Amino acid sequence: MNESFDIFRREIDGSFVWVGAAETFAFAREKVVQDPASFDREFLIVNALTGERMVVEPPERPPVESPV
Repeated sequence: MNESFDIFRREIDGSFVWVGAAETFAFAREKVVQDPASFDREFLIVNALTGERMVVEPPERPPVESPV
């Protein structure tokens, strides 16, 4: 049986919007990382077969250096 992973993006108001699906968790995570919105948004990947959920948070931003 093929697994399917649904990808949801958390909006500013806290709701989730479905943005796509992938055949594997690795492909789903890759889609999230490549999404331009991933810079400042949280994503939820859900295994449609098992219901298992994984939250993918935005990457930590490097500290901004200010000229002194």
